[in-house]
Amino acid sequence: MNSGVPSVTFVIPCYNHGAFVTDAVRSCLAQEHADTRVVVVDDGSDDGATPARCDACAGERVRVIHQPNRGLSAARNAGAALAATEYLAFLDADDWVEPSFVRRLHEELTFCSGDGSPRASHAYCQERLVELGSGVWKVPAWDPVLLMVTNLHPVTALVRADCFRDAGGFDESMREGYEDWDLWLRFASRGWRGVRVREPLFVWRRHSHATMIHDATARHESLFRRLMSNHAALYAAHGPELLARSNALLRRADANWLDEDGNAIVIRDLRNWARELEGRLHDQQRRAEDASARADAATAETARLRAEYEAKPVVRASRALHRWLDALPGPIAAPFRLAARGARRLLRGSPRPRPDA
Repeated sequence: MNSGVPSVTFVIPCYNHGAFVTDAVRSCLAQEHADTRVVVVDDGSDDGATPARCDACAGERVRVIHQPNRGLSAARNAGAALAATEYLAFLDADDWVEPSFVRRLHEELTFCSGDGSPRASHAYCQERLVELGSGVWKVPAWDPVLLMVTNLHPVTALVRADCFRDAGGFDESMREGYEDWDLWLRFASRGWRGVRVREPLFVWRRHSHATMIHDATARHESLFRRLMSNHAALYAAHGPELLARSNALLRRADANWLDEDGNAIVIRDLRNWARELEGRLHDQQRRAEDASARADAATAETARLRAEYEAKPVVRASRALHRWLDALPGPIAAPFRLAARGARRLLRGSPRPRPDA
């Protein structure tokens, strides 16, 4: 490994995301001023394509392993166990990092290492959302009490490998989500801290409406109780401060005023208004699409009738006659035009004579 630059192993768990894994690996290998390695862990993919796509990523600095499906935590731990670098970074197979990810996070870790504060276990950054997502998650500064209320940053961070090992890695029994939050809480319980870089150097590609994050938040209450149980001493030690902080956050979010069902009234009304607005926009779009479809159908029917008319033998003969007449000099064509008009009158039928005629 190169001297004078940070050595990092990126661990990329992959389950049926073979369509994206090459982009993730390339972003890891393209890091500036860093000695990077990659371990891709195919976690029992069963789509028929992903295992081969993972294997296609293998190379001098990329190792690929396959294992039965055991979940994100186990896949990340398996990849980390093969690392011999100073740092680890965990990147999901459908995401990527910017070229300056390692350099900037390592600079922040190095800068904070001698400021007399508790040991910095990892550095994290803002998250940029793309495709079905948009905007930037401007993550909060490290705050161990706030961390007990909500997760502060994504799993993709620059982590000291010795801290990761000393904390026991990811809890492999947490297969339904919040496993990264659990790891950060274990860091906090040891007195370590994360440091923040206020730049969007991690990119979360949201390519589906169904995501693991949404699945986890749907089970939030049970998963949060699991976190409190896993870190009971930490939560007990900060109980009063934690309650005060949680209540202040409710107040700032206008969530203190509840209805009889326990729902925050202001937030409930905002959600109802948003759903109503979405419904109205959907109806307007549907009506516009229906009107456009009717106009297209009318245009198509007009074109069909026109083509049917033009295909009639008498019309085709008339068109040919007029083209011939148009090519003649005016004086010569005049008698023929009079004859053609007379023929049209005969075809249409002569008018009946008047009774007094």
